Formats: sequence, C-alpha cells, structure tokens
Amino acid sequence: MSQPGPFGRFDLLLAERRLLVDGADVPIGARAFDLLVALFERRDRLVTKGELLELVWPGLVVEENNLQVQVSALRKLLGAQAIATVPGRGYRFTLAVDPSADARPVAAPPDPDPPPLPDRPLSNLPLDGDALIGRDATVRAIGERLLGHRLVTVVGAGGIG
Repeated sequence: MSQPGPFGRFDLLLAERRLLVDGADVPIGARAFDLLVALFERRDRLVTKGELLELVWPGLVVEENNLQVQVSALRKLLGAQAIATVPGRGYRFTLAVDPSADARPVAAPPDPDPPPLPDRPLSNLPLDGDALIGRDATVRAIGERLLGHRLVTVVGAGGIG
C-alpha cells in the first residue's frame, strides 16, 4: 500500500505519525490519528462503526461514543465536511485527494535536533501512594496471595477504599 499524501492543505505522514497543515505540524492524538488513517485508506467506501472500533482500538472493548469523540476532534482539525456520517452505519472520508497522492511518498525534512524530554514525571500520579489506614490485615493478605498468583483481583464498592 502506498503512503497517503496530500488532501487539500493537509499532508498525512504515516511513518512519522504526523499531520501537517500548510506544512506545519498539527497536534493530533494517537486515536484520532489512527482513525484518520483508517478513514483515509478506505476513502472509497463507507467504513462501519464496528470496523473503525476494531481498527482504532484493536482487541479492546470501548464505548461507541469514543469513536464519536475522535471524529469530532478530526472535524475540528480538518473541517466539518471532511468526514460524513451515515447515521447508524458508519463514516466516510470526503475530502478531495490529490490524484497523485497514492503515487508519491510524502516526506518531511528530518528534525536534526529532537526536542529534549521534559524534566517531569510521565504521569500525574503521585510517586508514593497514601498509607492505608486500618487495612493492615487486608494488605498483608493481598501481598501473600500475590506471592502465589500472577493475578489478584480486589473488588468492592467504589469509594470504600
């Protein structure tokens, strides 16, 4: 399969997982990018919701509204006319594509100095969790079970922990 290319003011760089507008990078989330690629590669037909869910979230069970959220994000970037909705069936990529887009790879100039990694944690979770109060026996029992089993599931009503 050839690499997608320009459609209007946009360039889709698969290998680099980038979307360019008028040659400038546009921030796009990973799922929105995957959805855009799936729709672009199947632009000749309607793509069902089920097919898109499997392509963008392979092997995961997700709510259908996740798809709607990502389509909305793409419409904000590409314009409302970029993706047509067929109610109850699926979506279709509708932007006009340069006929030579499938014949030539789209390349961006290499970045000689990639930006440095930030000096901050990779998540917003605290490094150390708060101590559990009054749960010593429970924590000890879970720890003992973890020694003998690869998976231990702790269940309970939300908020009781």
